[in-house]
Amino acid sequence: MNRQAAVIYASPDAVTVDSPTVTRETRPLHQISAHVALLRPRHWIKGSLVLVAPLITAPVASLSHIATIGLTLLSFLIAASTVYVVNDLRDRESDRLHPVKRLRPLASGRVSVPAAVAVLVVLLVVTLALLVTVPPLVAAIIGVYLVMNLWYSLSLKHQPLVDVSVVAGGFVLRVLAGTIAAGLDVQPILLICVYCACVALSLGKRRHELAGLAADETAARHRPVLAAYSVQFLDHVVVVNLVAALVCYVASMSQLQAPYGAAAAGLTFPFAAFTVYRYLQMLMVERSGGDPVEDLIRDRSMQVNLGLWAAILMPILILSS
Repeated sequence: MNRQAAVIYASPDAVTVDSPTVTRETRPLHQISAHVALLRPRHWIKGSLVLVAPLITAPVASLSHIATIGLTLLSFLIAASTVYVVNDLRDRESDRLHPVKRLRPLASGRVSVPAAVAVLVVLLVVTLALLVTVPPLVAAIIGVYLVMNLWYSLSLKHQPLVDVSVVAGGFVLRVLAGTIAAGLDVQPILLICVYCACVALSLGKRRHELAGLAADETAARHRPVLAAYSVQFLDHVVVVNLVAALVCYVASMSQLQAPYGAAAAGLTFPFAAFTVYRYLQMLMVERSGGDPVEDLIRDRSMQVNLGLWAAILMPILILSS
């Protein structure tokens, strides 16, 4: 990518850092947009994992806990944005070496470090205030999520395989918190399914980075842990985890009250399998898959598949509850 491609907005307020060239836009609307982007609202869709257990296990009964579930979801959204700001503050120099991450608000210079710190303080205060409104065990889970991700940002992200395990663990905590907020029994098979799927997506992201960056030296400078991986190794581990996730999904559906379990597993398995096939195609053939959230937003076939999946599954879940 040339230096001109790194310019976010052409303005007289452009400032230059070592690499790449960046701009700091002073107009209010652009400043607001940059600060909102710092929170990564497009990634808030990940918070929907809080709703997985209530929707799958007892969608009707969970309505009586809707306020607690909603507060749990909101708490995780704010906590996740807090983590994103911490990561961007720590990684802003290395992000400038990445062809895509160099455009993030902090790495590009659109948001200053003092402004990002101020946003971080506000997010922490809001998170702590929200923790008072949820059950103590849910608050403890969110606290573990914050501590675990802080540890990840400080050191664990540099440990091969530990890095993706921690990321996947954060998603499992979302599901666990949603389960408790809805007053439901924990389903280990569901947690394993989410864990395996998220490990696969995290490793797929690293595969995309490893295969897409121009040289090994550049890859190592941006994310040193990539030196411990190879494309071939990641291909194998991604497939293993996706197969495990599929098996766990079928097992989880089969636990529904008869005869709905068999119907849910049999009728929705093709959609679950298509999701796996399409993701692997994007990752290994189309050289995408670096950001599953963006891929989900942009890929029409995946959207249609997920829509049909939900349209078939939800009536079965409602009837089974």
